[in-house]
Amino acid sequence: MHRPRLSLAMRDNWRHLQRLYGLEPECGDCAPVRRAPSLDSLINSSDAASSADASTDSDSGADTRLERDPPRRKSLPDRITAKKYPQSFSSSSSGHMETIHEETAEPKVSVKEILARFENLTDKTDVPQQVQQKPTTNGVSKERDVRETRETRESRESREMREIRDSRESRDESELMERRAQAASPPPRERERERERDRERERSRDRSREREIRDERRDQSTPQHDGRHPLLQFAVDHFRQSPELEILKADSSLKSKAKRNEWTWKAQTDVVKWQSAPLRAPLLRLPPALAPPALECFTCIRAYCGDLPPAERAAHQDLTEVKCVYTVLMHCHSVPELRDEVYCQLMKQTTSNRSPAADSCQRAWRLMSILAAYFTCSDTLRPFLVEYLSAAAADRRRGCQGTAALCLANLRKTLRCGGRKNVPSVEEVTAVSAGRSARRQLYRLPGGAERVVNTRCATVVQDIVSELCQLIGVTSEAERAEFSLYCIVAGDALTMPLASDEYVLDVTTELQRAHHPFYLIFCRSVWHHPLRTDAPPLYTEVLFNQVAPDYLEGLLLVLPGGGAPPAGVLRDAASVAALLHRAAGLAEPPHPRDLKFLLPKPLLGLREPRPNKWASWVAQEWAPARSLTPAAAKSRVLQVLSRWPLFGSSFFAVRRVSGGAASEWREHVLALNRRGVHLLEPATHETDTHWPYADLISTRKVRSEDGTLFLDVKCGSLLQQRVTRLQAEQAHEVARLVRQYVALQRDTRRDARRTDTGVYSAHVAPHSA
Repeated sequence: MHRPRLSLAMRDNWRHLQRLYGLEPECGDCAPVRRAPSLDSLINSSDAASSADASTDSDSGADTRLERDPPRRKSLPDRITAKKYPQSFSSSSSGHMETIHEETAEPKVSVKEILARFENLTDKTDVPQQVQQKPTTNGVSKERDVRETRETRESRESREMREIRDSRESRDESELMERRAQAASPPPRERERERERDRERERSRDRSREREIRDERRDQSTPQHDGRHPLLQFAVDHFRQSPELEILKADSSLKSKAKRNEWTWKAQTDVVKWQSAPLRAPLLRLPPALAPPALECFTCIRAYCGDLPPAERAAHQDLTEVKCVYTVLMHCHSVPELRDEVYCQLMKQTTSNRSPAADSCQRAWRLMSILAAYFTCSDTLRPFLVEYLSAAAADRRRGCQGTAALCLANLRKTLRCGGRKNVPSVEEVTAVSAGRSARRQLYRLPGGAERVVNTRCATVVQDIVSELCQLIGVTSEAERAEFSLYCIVAGDALTMPLASDEYVLDVTTELQRAHHPFYLIFCRSVWHHPLRTDAPPLYTEVLFNQVAPDYLEGLLLVLPGGGAPPAGVLRDAASVAALLHRAAGLAEPPHPRDLKFLLPKPLLGLREPRPNKWASWVAQEWAPARSLTPAAAKSRVLQVLSRWPLFGSSFFAVRRVSGGAASEWREHVLALNRRGVHLLEPATHETDTHWPYADLISTRKVRSEDGTLFLDVKCGSLLQQRVTRLQAEQAHEVARLVRQYVALQRDTRRDARRTDTGVYSAHVAPHSA
């Protein structure tokens, strides 16, 4: 939902951080990103009071619910004018392999043959003489020097392909000679068929051999992702070139072979393990301009985890935990190419962490949980990152299991909803760094009831709606879609409906920074499904408190011609008055002076019936109502009013052009319910125009130059269409409800066709005939 005031405030927050970091765009080519200066001014300016206390949830108790990955939403809006950098790395690049020239006197020996000889011999003296070691400059043994290189394998495969082509050409020549001989003296028919079958078998073998060569070449070029060492698998192909990774890439295997004496497993995995020293260069193949911010992010990660040595800690005294988080988030926001680099750095610091700081590994996981709530990674890194997080979340022996599960949940939520947009508050960063992953946020229900729900860093509106629906007994996914969360700001006449994929803490943090009192209201916005009779009392309480104010205001009442409604409506009004009196918990009969609080306002202004007549009718209805409990009386009120045509409607004040002149506007009440769109007369609520949802083609929101908001409603058929323009301050909410009703009715029709196939076939049969 478009909210101009909130979006501008979000953009100002990011721009404020951008100015502090010195990330404004510069003229000319891409220059190295400068080091971020102090954030003390930001920290001092963002000490807004939190409206709820932080809960005592520990990392191990983090929510482990994993959502399914949906289609990705629109990327993070460009709220900061950031520098544009070229693509940081390629997913298919491979390191340079140096060709090893062997002596002509010695035969070429493959790595597998050497290993087989090593495994079969029990003493080093039994090694064959042709595998004598010779010194190398990089400490690599003779077995590695005589290994087949990529170019050697390709030359062997080229020879095999040439042999296949030569044999194919020789067969073609023989076939040509046979055809010439057949022209002179044709052989018997059976012999010819047998020869043709032999030729086809030979062609099939050649094609199979070619496929095998191609598959072998593809398998030998890159190690396969086996899921056991995700970060190391990714590092082999995408980290900067190093001797250790070159060995793994040439060997095409990540298995630890203890009998190999030319390298050890520890030497290779050190590339992706925790380190206390600073990086000399980025882990990934990044452009030179991105090296300074990448190294600054790693320094912030080490400072946040408490891994800086005393000398380096003294040089970076301004790196508080809040500044470290802000620095990493700002660099990832301004330069998307750095996100994979930061994720790899965090995975490295959480792998085999041997830091003297007791909580170094745990804090690295907490920082990753914050990052995962804001940014996703590239498609190349995603399977490795998900595998890494899944393995850590499934290992109950690790103390970081709960935080790893939270990281995985935040990452999947970011893939589905696009990530958070607003800068986290100082209180939020401090709470997450201390292990409090959730805060106690207050939500209001209709009628003034309040419920506290633990709201996490990546909690969206849909999560809150689902939890509150579970509380009132609504378990159906289709029925949950009828409930929404609204934000009411003090001093604002209109409510703000929150989108289902909007992050709750983005909204609350922004309003708290602006010092605006607000309330988060949970209510039912669409009334497509009928009332539930088996729901708990809280369900009835919520719906009753939502319907009763509209009823007493007279929004549900229709006065034909401005006169009294039908007799049946009058009897219902008297019965509801007695039930409302009992729903308030009163046991004595209602007094005549109480009728002004129990009847709709339009009925009190009618000349007929008189007040004494109303008192008599209500007294008659009090006898059956007195025996009910307050909860049963509320349920009975909903049952009586559900028979009225305007029950379950959402009402909006609109203006409509009449008579074809743009200057002539008529006031209307727009009512949306399951029957369609109704334009009502303001005084009598008689229907002036009705559009069933089946006739609606589209809606379009238009804003004029002076800021007035209009809604164009197109209805009719494909051959004849008509557009009606309505002036409505809540055009966004009207369009949202119309789309929701149309979708619900479409789903209902589809379900009806599936369950009633016989009726559907009988309806289609005459047309097909």
